[in-house]
Amino acid sequence: MIRQLFTLLDTTRPLKALLVAHFIGGVFQGVALILLIPFLEGFLTGSPDPRCFSALVVAIGIAVGASITGSLIAFKVSAFDLCGTLIRKVGARLQELPLGWFQAESTGRITTATSTSISLLSHLPSIVLPQLASMSGTAASLLIATLIYDWKMGASLLLALPVAAYALRLLGRTTVEKHRAEEKAMEVLSSRIIEFVHLQPVLRATDSVAGGWAPLEAALDREHETTDSAGLSKGPAGAVFHAGVEIALVLALGIGAFDLLGGDLSPTTFIALALMSVRFAEPVGMLALYVDPLHEARTALDLISSIIFTKTLPEPEAPHAGVPRAPFSARFADVDFSYSEGHPVIRDMRLDITEGCVTALVGPSGSGKSTLLRLIARFWDVDEGTISLGGTDVRDTRIHDLMGSISMVFQDVYLFDSSIEENVRIGRPDATDAEVALAADRAGLTEVVDRLPQGWNALVGEGGSALSGGERQRVALARAFLKDSPVLLLDEVTSALDGINEASVTSALEALSRGRTVLVIAHRLSTIRRADRIAVLRDGHIEALGTHDDLYAAGGTYREFWDDQSCVERWRLSAASDAPDPA
Repeated sequence: MIRQLFTLLDTTRPLKALLVAHFIGGVFQGVALILLIPFLEGFLTGSPDPRCFSALVVAIGIAVGASITGSLIAFKVSAFDLCGTLIRKVGARLQELPLGWFQAESTGRITTATSTSISLLSHLPSIVLPQLASMSGTAASLLIATLIYDWKMGASLLLALPVAAYALRLLGRTTVEKHRAEEKAMEVLSSRIIEFVHLQPVLRATDSVAGGWAPLEAALDREHETTDSAGLSKGPAGAVFHAGVEIALVLALGIGAFDLLGGDLSPTTFIALALMSVRFAEPVGMLALYVDPLHEARTALDLISSIIFTKTLPEPEAPHAGVPRAPFSARFADVDFSYSEGHPVIRDMRLDITEGCVTALVGPSGSGKSTLLRLIARFWDVDEGTISLGGTDVRDTRIHDLMGSISMVFQDVYLFDSSIEENVRIGRPDATDAEVALAADRAGLTEVVDRLPQGWNALVGEGGSALSGGERQRVALARAFLKDSPVLLLDEVTSALDGINEASVTSALEALSRGRTVLVIAHRLSTIRRADRIAVLRDGHIEALGTHDDLYAAGGTYREFWDDQSCVERWRLSAASDAPDPA
């Protein structure tokens, strides 16, 4: 576990210095107790040795000084070298991971790693490791001294070590898996809590929480079960451990008393050795208390390591290698892709997306439309075939350079809990105020800003909750205008908007699409009809490709899709009084 911890830190010197300082402090605590033997003998006989008293004072001083030094180092190591480094490394890795990694379960995993696991690990350099180092130093020095003064008492104390080692090994085997199950349950619970918060409007509207929300209740029950199981699993090994230590202590004291009565030990030496034996048993007996947090820390380190050392998609080593160039056309050449082996989502895909044109993807749910869109942005790598942008295979382009060529706007827009201006500037942080204002104008966002009392400084709330769906979409479009990338990916941007917002957002989309290579997933008839080309997907492959008129005339899936949409567009609700009288 310590080696694993060292691999995660930028520098190990402060932590090593911390451990050395506490170990030295523990050793000299033992030395101070050892020096009591000659000191007490000299004191009781009336001829104390001043050198012994001086050595005792020095030992105590070194013990106290080393402990204070270690404690001062501990705060820095805990707060900065450990917690700060791990959080920074997790954050850095999250920025490098492919976007496909961020699935629903990732939320709980990240939350647990950056909160529960980091908090648990913060106790390592501040409490657990210093105590283990100090106790080890004290126990080692006392055991050596006991062996020197009375080898039989020392040998008795030695018996505690193999029993303790066996018990600790048994404790590790029985608890590590339990702690992993506990941590996994905590990940699931974290995801459920976040989901529960996000679903409040739906749950309340459907009155689904009157008796509790079943998924959250199940996650809570599972977390309680794993916590109880982890706690109970420590009992047998802990009992063996403490029994071994206590038996060794009683045996050592019994042997010492026998030697005292036999005249082999002076009363002063016996008292000092008895005190040293008790002081030896105390830190050894405390090992179980501090070793279990090491097992918990190991589980936490495994979780954090699983994020930090997650493999990223391979990239060319040379900076700006394979940067997409104009013309910014995209091509799918014999592409196969599956999320899990044996379940293909995209099969033998061949599609050319022409620069400066709008290509729409239509088809039933599960046909692969969103997957196709995300493969261009390299959320994942294809299983077979190639995807190229600007004549360059996206796998030969660094992710940063690829993202520089692409703007993405999705149906569900997430905004940071900051001002409207800050959310727009994410598209290009170094943009001038004039460029931000122009992007807002083109996206239809200026009228929203003008309506708000705080204008550009208005806070959008968590996730953009203070804005309507149409207003959030306009912020996202303003980002895309500001970024000004040559390739635009749109995923059902207007499907959840009302008529007025749809018209405004659609107008902004048309302006944004001019002169760009656009791939759009669309269910709205207006978006489909105005596309330069339409690709009809079914079961992961292209069934038909052409203009609206050509595809409609050919019949098939597209015609069914269009006719169904036209029927939906004509739906109207009428009052009950308008219905004909059954009589």
